[in-house]
Amino acid sequence: MRQHFFYLFLLIISIGAAAQNVGVGTSNPPSKLTTVGTASNPSIPGATSTGVLRVGIGTNNDEGVDFGKSETQPYSGWVQSGFNGITADPLSLQPLGGSVGIGVLAPNASAALDVTSTTRGFLPPRMTWAQRDAIATPAEGLIIICTDCGTKGLHQYINGAWQAVTSSNTGNYGTVVNPVTGKVWLDRNLGATQVATSPTDAASYGDIYQWGRNADGHQIRTSGITTTQSSSFFTSNGLFVTNSTSPYNWLSPVETHMWSGTSAENNPCPSGFRIPTAAEWEQERRTWSSNDGNGAFASPLKLPMAGYREGSYGLLNGEGNNGSYWSSTIYSNNSRFLNFYNSGASILISNRAEGLSVRCIQD
Repeated sequence: MRQHFFYLFLLIISIGAAAQNVGVGTSNPPSKLTTVGTASNPSIPGATSTGVLRVGIGTNNDEGVDFGKSETQPYSGWVQSGFNGITADPLSLQPLGGSVGIGVLAPNASAALDVTSTTRGFLPPRMTWAQRDAIATPAEGLIIICTDCGTKGLHQYINGAWQAVTSSNTGNYGTVVNPVTGKVWLDRNLGATQVATSPTDAASYGDIYQWGRNADGHQIRTSGITTTQSSSFFTSNGLFVTNSTSPYNWLSPVETHMWSGTSAENNPCPSGFRIPTAAEWEQERRTWSSNDGNGAFASPLKLPMAGYREGSYGLLNGEGNNGSYWSSTIYSNNSRFLNFYNSGASILISNRAEGLSVRCIQD
């Protein structure tokens, strides 16, 4: 039977090429081959085609690709591949390679898919947090839009976990050098939109990280909170973890390796940069013109008093009055940080559930 259909198809093509336009379901075909049928809504191809045109295989014609035109708004044209009206099969374009274009006649040769428009955007699949996590064996680099995650918007599957796509570690950062120490630093805090113009410049405050966490969205000042500790050091929910029980950590069991050097698993800094050690912060502090918030801002780093986020309740505090900057140095179940305010500055220790600023140093 399949052989007969094949010969019939070749006959139709040869007639159209040699003589005139050929029509199926029409006596006035406008093209070399025109197939006309009743519009229908798409369904998985079965033994009976739901489309206007079918490419079918199988003894009972139960496998196929149907082409059709919807009979209801918005009257879309459609293509569906499937089996026996039950299973939707994969549908491939350019299986041997080549560029596919949408809105463009000559897609860019460097692109597998070239979507061109000046009036429309690209809309990835939208789903809830639960639906995202229910995706079976997601591929590395898979992208979706999460509609109810702690950080809404684009999420990507990287290194075996979902994470929000944020700008905190990919911003337009410059660098500054302390001529006394010779150290090279980023010119602003992670997540800041500009270099500080004053100690209380809100646009220079940037994000606030819980110690050792990756940039999954929790560092955004307005991120949601949860009281559920993470069981993995790589997080993807975008929520700030509050904890009022010793050892006051967002992670259980406790781990300490996540911010050690440029190759650290959760290093939020741009390539070639890392979280400074407590000793490096102390070295910088000793070069300030005054040991306080004014000295921090007057330094080459122009450190603002960006405040912090409480680890117990997730409340923002100290904006414009206090500067708190993480180091990579651990101290028992805590970590060291640089602290400064209007009348003093020193290296202190803090529990790791606290949210503090991050300024990166070149390795």
